[in-house]
Amino acid sequence: MNQSFPIPIVKKELLFQFVIITILFALWGIANDLTTPMVSTFKKVMPELSNTQASLVQFAFYFGYFFMALPAALFIRKYSYKSGIIVGLILYAAGAFLFYPAAHYQSYTFFLISLWVITCGLAFLETTSNPLILFLGNKETATQRLNLAQAFNPIGAITGLIMAQFLVIEKIKSDDYTSEAFKALSSSEVASIRKNDLDV
Repeated sequence: MNQSFPIPIVKKELLFQFVIITILFALWGIANDLTTPMVSTFKKVMPELSNTQASLVQFAFYFGYFFMALPAALFIRKYSYKSGIIVGLILYAAGAFLFYPAAHYQSYTFFLISLWVITCGLAFLETTSNPLILFLGNKETATQRLNLAQAFNPIGAITGLIMAQFLVIEKIKSDDYTSEAFKALSSSEVASIRKNDLDV
């Protein structure tokens, strides 16, 4: 009598690779949901910005996807999935580190460039990770594998919202003042609050 065994969603020998790639799904979920609160945060920290200028945060973020998706696909086709992930992580990290000089120079444009670079990295990661997950195992379980990996995206999104609340919004000192009280502060006090907030 033949016993038929269920096909595993992920083979044991590919489990480590699957876990690492799945972490990337959560990683871009975090980044996506950190940007929405940043629009209102920048408006508080830099009150001279118009609503249109403040909303450029999301434009810079999503323009990176538009700009980099096709080049990422061509890069992966020419080189490999591994190379695509490495380039994506390097761009993600570079964009994140660019926040330090952006805060130092108190340049909104620099912040937008930093966000754009992060998103270029995310475009590489997403363009690479989705098809790679499909190839990490049997064809018959490819859809299940992708669904399982994508389930970590909302976990990342919730984590991003929590991080935005407790690591950014809660530490913003500009938020402690009404617009009238903020205008009544001396220029040195305003400069000190602004520096603190941009460092956050």
